[in-house]
This record gives sequence, C-alpha cells and structure tokens, in this order.
Amino acid sequence: MNPDWTDAYYGDLYLDSVADLLTPALSAAEAEVIAALLELRPGERVLDLACGHGRHARALAGRARLVGLDRSAAYLKKARGAGASLVRGDLRRLPFREGAFDAAFSWYASLFMWDDRANLAALGEAARVLRPGGRLLVHHANPLRLAGDPEARAERALPGGGRVEETSRFDPRTGVDASERRLTRPDGTVLAGTAHLRYYSPAEWSALAPRAGLRLLGITCTSRARHRTERLDADAPDLIALAEKVA
Repeated sequence: MNPDWTDAYYGDLYLDSVADLLTPALSAAEAEVIAALLELRPGERVLDLACGHGRHARALAGRARLVGLDRSAAYLKKARGAGASLVRGDLRRLPFREGAFDAAFSWYASLFMWDDRANLAALGEAARVLRPGGRLLVHHANPLRLAGDPEARAERALPGGGRVEETSRFDPRTGVDASERRLTRPDGTVLAGTAHLRYYSPAEWSALAPRAGLRLLGITCTSRARHRTERLDADAPDLIALAEKVA
C-alpha cells in the first residue's frame, strides 16, 4: 500500500490517547446498535471496515462470521483473538470479491478520511463487496451539531501519566473537520498530528448513497444512553447512515 496520512495519525498517537475511553462497556453498547440496525443473523458474513484493534469484533463475537479489515499492521496485531478473520488492506481498494458479505459497518468516521472523490470510492467499494440487499452502516460525527459550534478544544490527563490535547475546527462549507492532536507521554516524548475527516449531512447522504449503488434506508443517531437509536437532531453527537445494496 502507498503511504497515507492516516498511517501516522492512526497509530500510537490515536490509540494511546483514547484507549482508556474505549471501554468494553462502550464497545458492547455500540455493538448492540450495530447488530440491531444491520439485523445480524448467525452465520452471516460481516465486514468490519477499519476494525482497528478489534473492539467491536470482540463485542460481536458469535453473532456472525466477522472479517476485520484495517491498513495498520500494528492494529491488526492487537486485534488477534477478537473472534474475526483479519485482513490488511485499503478501504478504497478492498481485497474481496463482489458480493462477498451480507453486511458491513464502519464506526467512528473511519470511512471518509480523504477528498470527496476518494470517499465515494471507499463507499463504492463497501457497496461492491455486499450481496444485493446487504446492509451497510456508516457512523460519523454529526455535521449539523458541529456547524452550530465549529471550534472545540479539549485537554486531559491520561490514567498512566501523560497528557493529550486536541483542537478541532469544522468547516461547514466543506464538511471537513480538522482535528489537531498532541500526546505527551510521561517521559516527555511528544506525538502530534492532524486528522481531516469528512462528515456528510443527511441531505448529502441522500445524494451520495445512490452514486455508490446503495439505497439509503435512513439516518439516525445513538441515544444518550448509547444502547439504542433515536431520531437525528442538531444536538446529537453522531450520525448513523443505514443503506442497502441495490439489487
């Protein structure tokens, strides 16, 4: 694979700064949402797009035949034993045959990390590897909320020592959120990088899905309790798009 900006950001910088937040309880709650919206059944073949260190695969183990894909060899090493077959690859060029999966999902803005053309390619690839009628779930931050409060800054101490600082700026014109993250380890070592993530509004999703060969079934969000879904509004922290492969 050719080098990509995500290689540096989605390594130790990202995982070490959020590992304590991605608890088994949170992963299990998110997995419930994923399983319910995808209507998962035992034996179905399900693709976890950008599976990272396998936290959703662990929570979904036994509900379906899971395959996790990520471009990070280090993340895939951490995902061993998660109950999924693991494959290294690029979201824009999936190494699977057409119609190989009954369902697929991408959680936490993992699918749209490039310009609109490349993002459409990633969405089209996700659609290509689904069987006709197969479901796709895509989760990312809610651009309606970010448009009303486009700048944010956060700083916190990490449990094992060290500190993480983050500044985010959302551009409502482009739908791109630029997030600058700085991780200072207990020994003084500093890791830093910027992520550029594209968040699509409900109206943009209505136009984007058909271009990828998908039928948009609905837009929703996770509830404040994180164990079910509810109607999207401008205050919701996230957006979930649910679509199916056009026959």
